[in-house]
Amino acid sequence: MEFNQENRLFCTPSVVLDTVAEQLADVDLTLPDYCPDIEKILKCTLTPKIQSRTLSGGQLQIDGFCTVNVMYVESINKSVRCCEQSVNFSQSFSVKDASDNPVIITKTKSEYINCRALSPRRLVMHGAFSLYAKVFSKTQTSIFTSPDNIEILKKTVSCADLKSFCQEQFSVCEEISVGEKPRIESVLHSDISVGVTDAKAVTGKLMLNGELNLKLLYLTNVESGETGKLDYLLPFNKIIDCDGIDENTINCVSCDVMSYDIRLKNDMLSEKPSVILDVKLCVTEEGYITREEEVVCDAYSTDFSSLPEFEQLKITGEVIPLNEAHMEKLSVKVDDGKISKILDIFTDQITAEASHDDRGTVVKGKINICILALNEEDAPVFIERSADYEHIIPNNECNCAKISGARAASISYRLAEDDVIEIRCELKICGAAISENRINVVKNVNVFEDKPIPPENFALTLYFANKGEKLWDIAKSHNTRLGLLLSENPEENQVLEAPKMLLIPRI
Repeated sequence: MEFNQENRLFCTPSVVLDTVAEQLADVDLTLPDYCPDIEKILKCTLTPKIQSRTLSGGQLQIDGFCTVNVMYVESINKSVRCCEQSVNFSQSFSVKDASDNPVIITKTKSEYINCRALSPRRLVMHGAFSLYAKVFSKTQTSIFTSPDNIEILKKTVSCADLKSFCQEQFSVCEEISVGEKPRIESVLHSDISVGVTDAKAVTGKLMLNGELNLKLLYLTNVESGETGKLDYLLPFNKIIDCDGIDENTINCVSCDVMSYDIRLKNDMLSEKPSVILDVKLCVTEEGYITREEEVVCDAYSTDFSSLPEFEQLKITGEVIPLNEAHMEKLSVKVDDGKISKILDIFTDQITAEASHDDRGTVVKGKINICILALNEEDAPVFIERSADYEHIIPNNECNCAKISGARAASISYRLAEDDVIEIRCELKICGAAISENRINVVKNVNVFEDKPIPPENFALTLYFANKGEKLWDIAKSHNTRLGLLLSENPEENQVLEAPKMLLIPRI
């Protein structure tokens, strides 16, 4: 027997690609003539940057470049210098079953970088980084609706329906003046991070406000080796087209830095060059509407022999956007010597993974702290430390979380002793806490009309039920309706709390 059923659907994001590839980077770097020789290498870093991502013809193409940066002590004035070189990379992945408007998430992670000095002016570097790629599409899931002549056991669940799923790339460009700070002669280290400060939705549009945080360590005088720092906040706003979004959607918004470029520009009206910042950003939005849905957990026919078909339904019940602040304090003791001055402290990598326990959502990760300082002889030294952190978000209704990013919003420090540095690092953790449930539900009922159930010759049956028996199971095994059973045996609970004699009416 075939039934005409009401089509009830809800949407969820589904992963069509989840992969990682290793990219190698080999650099042969020779110092320019104007740079003095290398006396000591302090730090060598590998920074991948993504320029473009395209998905066409079942192929995801990712292109970018990685910058190898070497911070070193030069041989003449014993000051800190920096040299860098970039190499391009390209990677393609096969993607099956991608939708028309896929959402692409890419991440990079530097794995290692080895640096070998062939001479005081020539370096050979070999490194690798991991390129992570995920492709999501919007998938519809149907909910079974039973016809009137079938007995059903229903359960009401909360269901988060994905209404909008959009992504957009855009650039932010700005010319930044150093103001009253010392002039910039050469950049030693740069870091850029992005955060979403506000996101409002109207029909079909997402109005986004955010801020970029540029941090620079630079040389103010090449001859003396004096350094300066710039910490600049750049607000930005963007209106993004998002089909399905409106004032009622619960919006989870993430913003990532794909790549950035910093260059110095000489100003004719000032002796101090300005900084030209060009950042490519990618915004991803998920918009949900939460509603109550009735799912069918069991079904049978009282007229014919029947057999329900079951499936496991994955339902997201609740979605809560996360924008958490975490303060991590750590103390770094210098192994050899003493510190006379701290030039800069910054983070190299921050990881974040989420789990759930009886405390709520638990975010754990590592912070890699980099310290550039002068020792007691005023010689530059570089110190690295890794610290574990844990951040707890009390929420017992959500059983998992998706972390889109963690960044260092601010770092403060003080020299507690001449060999001990106390550091306070404020992290911003973004993502979403969600409740996921897997429920066995009916997806179809096979009714065999050639196997009718013969009628009973008596109107009532006395049944002695045990404690813990379910009224639904009793009604199903005796081929009667649950409503009729309850009319003869009023019960508040569907599971018997004590042994009881039941009157079972026949149809």
